[in-house]
Amino acid sequence: MTVAIAILMKDPAEAKTRLKSALGNDARETLALLLFENTLGFFRRFHGDKPLAVVTPSERVAEIARAHEAVTLGQNGKPGINGAADRAAEWAASIGAERLLVIHADIPTLEAAEIASLIEAGCEVPVVVAESYDGGSNAILLSPPDAIPFRFGPGSAGAHEAAARSAGKECLRLALPNLRRDIDTPRDLLSASTAGCIRRQGVSLFAVAGIPEIGAGDDLSAAIAQALSDMGGELKPRDIVIVAQKIVSKSEARMFPLDAFAPSDRAREIAAEIGKDARKVEAILSESTDILRARRQEPDGLLITRHRQGWICANAGIDQSNLGEGKDDMLLLLPEDPDASAARIKAGLETRYGGPIGVVVTDTFGRPWRHGLVNVAIGVAGVPAVVDWTVRADAYGRGLKATLPAFADELAAASGLLMQKDAGLPVVIIRGLPWSDTPSASAGDFLRPLSQELFL
Repeated sequence: MTVAIAILMKDPAEAKTRLKSALGNDARETLALLLFENTLGFFRRFHGDKPLAVVTPSERVAEIARAHEAVTLGQNGKPGINGAADRAAEWAASIGAERLLVIHADIPTLEAAEIASLIEAGCEVPVVVAESYDGGSNAILLSPPDAIPFRFGPGSAGAHEAAARSAGKECLRLALPNLRRDIDTPRDLLSASTAGCIRRQGVSLFAVAGIPEIGAGDDLSAAIAQALSDMGGELKPRDIVIVAQKIVSKSEARMFPLDAFAPSDRAREIAAEIGKDARKVEAILSESTDILRARRQEPDGLLITRHRQGWICANAGIDQSNLGEGKDDMLLLLPEDPDASAARIKAGLETRYGGPIGVVVTDTFGRPWRHGLVNVAIGVAGVPAVVDWTVRADAYGRGLKATLPAFADELAAASGLLMQKDAGLPVVIIRGLPWSDTPSASAGDFLRPLSQELFL
């Protein structure tokens, strides 16, 4: 008998309101999304052969669900959680499913054996309720999908049992240890933490040693996986992999000899003015849309351009360091599409380890009005580039009107502490950091419109 599975998920901005005394707005939203992605990933991993849908009013949640190849269902005017469950029952019936498992998205620990027990019990009785500690219904299995009207809310386990009796159907209430837990109140949060469901271990960073010399056509996800295996490690879901642009460009055959760039008249003119090799100037021009600053300066002239991807940087990001033995007359250009590069690495790693796994491609940029270089993100996959806090409040309830944390840049900068120029460590793993899988994210999200460039 076909079992359809439906996950009910509120708008994360409106979820977990009973945790206001313990968590700020952004933390509650992040928690809701983490729990949802955990639930979605569990059913995709252990029940990938079953029809899976997410019922939600949130386009952000729907986007995440689609990225996991789940059906997304709006509530079609049906209000509240029972309206969402009704919508799930309509969907299950429309695809010919004989049974429907409806489950909330806030169960911190899902165990395959418990879900199997729930589904198996549904072979014997038409209504099976997985009861929560407070008498609610964290999951319900109905045969057929519209066997009884849904009665979610306080004391819903008893309400569902009463609805079954009214319909002349048998109901079984199960007390399964993990399915009994949800996170609605500060007490739930503390209980989950002490039970090991939520671990407050902080964030850890470590470099991946043993990445070999990368050449054109090499599979970076395979190289990273092998190096991790040699270290006796592996990636875990929600790890973020930071990859230096240099090995990405090498793998994508973006290394060229200086002589491949025949200087134009303009390149020769600029080269004479600032004291830079005319061939390198031609390479820079080929990668740029504008020259913003050019002057004679040690060691070989200053040339600041707008790269065709939008970045404002020295020499259009073209590099000559750490290219390998005998490659002093070579130039390494930025990847053609760093977001696509990050997406390929993400796909390869998730094939090996599951997911979600975030990937950030970084390069080292200077900064206006400040000495020193930092790693910045030039390509992202999964992790958001910029997080919009303009609809949130600060710790004292004051509205934030212009707060846009550059999340991926902060990750990149942190990785730079381990990606030292002489270390030969082009890959860093960040573990334990909460983040929301964002399929639509792009490093282009960092770019200001030209109308906002006040100093150019």
